[in-house]
Amino acid sequence: MKPASIDERSLPPLFDIGAVWAILWARRLMVLAIAGATVLLALSYLAVTKPSYTATASILIDPRDTRATNFNNVLPGIGSDSAAIASQVFVIQSPDLLGSVFKSQKLDSDPEFAGVGMMSRLLSLFGAGATPTQDAAFKRFQSKVSVEREGLTYVINVSFTSPSPEKAARIANAIVDQYRAGLVGERETANSDVNTLLTDRISGLQKDVSDAERAVEDFKAKHNIVNSTDGGTLQSQLDQLTAQLIAAQGDADRAKDRYNQALAAGNSPAGLTKLADILTSTSASKLRDDYNQRATELASLQTMYGPRHPTIGRLQSELERLQRLMAAEADRIRQQLKGSYDLAVQNVGKLQDKLEALRQQSTDSNIAQVQLRQLESKAQAARAVLDDYLKRAQETSQMQGVQTSEARKIGVASPPVQPTWPKPVLLLLVSAVLGLLAGCGLALALGPIPQPQEDPQAPKDAAPEPVADRTPVSPRPLPTPANFGEYRLPGVAGGTAYSNIKAIRKQLFQTGNETLSLDVLKIMRQMILHLNDHGKPFVILVSSIRSSFEARIAGAMLGIGMQRADQNVLMVEIGDHLSNSTTDGAGLFIDGATGLQTVVCSSVTEKSPGVADRNTFRGILTEAGSAFDFVLVTVPSFKEDGWNPELFAKADLAILALSPSEQPSEAAKLIAQKFGAGQIGRSATLVVAPDGARPAGAIDGPRATGERRHISAARG
Repeated sequence: MKPASIDERSLPPLFDIGAVWAILWARRLMVLAIAGATVLLALSYLAVTKPSYTATASILIDPRDTRATNFNNVLPGIGSDSAAIASQVFVIQSPDLLGSVFKSQKLDSDPEFAGVGMMSRLLSLFGAGATPTQDAAFKRFQSKVSVEREGLTYVINVSFTSPSPEKAARIANAIVDQYRAGLVGERETANSDVNTLLTDRISGLQKDVSDAERAVEDFKAKHNIVNSTDGGTLQSQLDQLTAQLIAAQGDADRAKDRYNQALAAGNSPAGLTKLADILTSTSASKLRDDYNQRATELASLQTMYGPRHPTIGRLQSELERLQRLMAAEADRIRQQLKGSYDLAVQNVGKLQDKLEALRQQSTDSNIAQVQLRQLESKAQAARAVLDDYLKRAQETSQMQGVQTSEARKIGVASPPVQPTWPKPVLLLLVSAVLGLLAGCGLALALGPIPQPQEDPQAPKDAAPEPVADRTPVSPRPLPTPANFGEYRLPGVAGGTAYSNIKAIRKQLFQTGNETLSLDVLKIMRQMILHLNDHGKPFVILVSSIRSSFEARIAGAMLGIGMQRADQNVLMVEIGDHLSNSTTDGAGLFIDGATGLQTVVCSSVTEKSPGVADRNTFRGILTEAGSAFDFVLVTVPSFKEDGWNPELFAKADLAILALSPSEQPSEAAKLIAQKFGAGQIGRSATLVVAPDGARPAGAIDGPRATGERRHISAARG
C-alpha cells in the first residue's frame, strides 16, 4: 500500500497577519501603556544616573628591535605576527598589571571603587548589607578598563571610564606607563636570570673541563704514557709500583700487629691504657684520668663515711658509667685499627692488580693511544663550550641597563569633554521600541478579547428578565471539548452507514489520488496534537450523543484516513446489541466496508479483575500489544444502553460525533454528568454532515452490521 502524501498548498497559513493585527488593535491601549511605562522608566534612569567619561590612551607596538650593540638580546622582541600583537591586549588586561596600577594610584580607598553600591544600600536597610572588600573594589575597577586593538594594526587603545574626566585620563595613562615599564623590566629580569643561570652553569663546565683534563693525565699515568709519540717506558712504572707494593705490605703487617694487640688488651682500665699507647686517643686518656680520679675519691670517702653514705653510691655509679664508656672507647679503637688493617690489605691488593696490569700494558699500547686521543678530544670540546659560556655571560652582564621598550605612547589620554553614558536620545528610542515589542508580545499571548456568547436558541428580541433584589451566584461555566470541525460525507443522500463508509474509502483510495483531502488531514492533525506520547497502540474512543450513525461514520473515516497514511489500525466495535451477530467473539477479520482489521466484543466488564478474556475489550488490548499503531473503538451513543464507563478510562482521546443540529455544550454536559468535568479536556467533538437528510428508516442496527461482515481475507 502506498502511503498518502500531504499537499502543502492545501494547508491553512501558519501565520495570519490579519488576525495578529486584529488582536493588537483590540489591545492597543495596553500596548501603548506598556510602551509609555518603559519610556518613563528610561526618563527616571536618566534623572538618577551620573554621567561617565571615557579617556583613551594609544600605544604602538613596534616590532623593530633597537640594537645598541652587536650582541643578541636574551629576550627578543614581541614579534610582528598578529597573534603576538593580540596577546598584548590580554597582557594589559591581566590582573597583575591592573593590580599594580590599582595599588600605585591608591584606588582601594577611592569611594568610586570602595563605596557601597545601590543594592548593598538597600540590603543595609534590612540589616543584610555587607562591607565591600578590596577584591570587590578591584573587580569594580577592572570592569571600567577597556583594551582594544585598532583593527589589524600595531596600535592598542587603552580606555578607562569614570565619572571624573581627570581621573579617567590619569588612570588610562598610568596603565600605559605600567605596561611600558613592565616590558623593559621583563628584559632586565630576563638578562639577570640568564646571567645567573650562566654563572651557575659555568661552575659546572669548569669542573667538567678539569675532570676531562684530569682524565687525560690519569690515563697517561695509568698506561705509563710519557708523551703522545713513544708512549713512555713501563719499567720505571713497574719499579715504582714494586716499591709501593713493598711499603704497602709493610704497612699491612704493622696494622695487623696493632689490631692483634688491641684484641688482646681487653676492656679493662689497664687494657684501655695499652690501647691508648697503640693508638693515640685523647678520649681514652681523659676517660682513664677520670676513672682514676673517681676511684681515688671513692677510696678516700669510703674510709671517711663508710659504704652506706649517699656520696659513696653516687661515686660508684659514676665509676660504672666510666667503665662502660671506657669499654665503648676500647671497641671503637679496635674497630679503627681493624679498618686500618683492612684498608692496608686492600691497598696491597690494588697495587698487585696494577702490577699485573702493567705486565699486560705492553700489548695494549696501541689501544691506549686511541683512547687517549678520544679523551683529549673530549677535553678540548669541554674547553670550547666553556669559552662560549664565558663569552655569553660577559655579554649579558654588559647589557644590563641598555634595554629599550618596543611600546611607544602615540596618544596621551586627556580629560574628555562629552560623557560616553548615558545617551538620552538613544536610550529613549530603544526604550520606546522595547516597550512596543513587550506590549505586542503580551497582547499576542493574551489573545483576542473574549466576546459574550449568545444562546442561538433564545429569541433575539426577547425582553430581558427582571433582575432580582439579590444577585444570584452563577454556576461556573463548563469547559467545552476540543472542536475538530465538520466532516461532510461524500456519499449519496439518503444512503445507509454501510454505503457512506464505502463512499469514504472510495474517495480516499481512488486511483491516482495520493493526497489526503484537506478536511480529513485537518481532523487527523488535530487528533494527533491531542495525544500524549507513549508506547503503541493509541486508543481512540468514538461515540455520539443520541444515534450511533455519526459515531460509525466518524470512526470509519478516521480509520481509513490513518490507513491511507500508512498506519496499522485496528477497529473495535463494542455494544451489547452486537452479541448475537455471527462474528461476535470470532476473532479478527477484515471488514468489507472499511477494509480495516476489525474485531467485535461485548461491553460487559470482566468479572475477574486482572483476567484478560480475549472476548472483552481488555483482552483485545492485551493481544493487540504493539502490533497496531491505533485502536479505534466504536461504542454506543450516550443515550443507548451498553455504555461502560471503563471504556472512557482506557482511551487516550474520546471523540463525540455530532449531527449538525447538536451542540458541543450538550456533549460537555453529558461528559460532566457521566465522568466529571475534569475529563472534558480528554474529549473532542466532530460534526458529521451528510449530503442529504438521513432517512427515518436507515438501517443502523444488527442488520447494518451484518452488511459489513463481508470478509476479504482470512481471520487473524
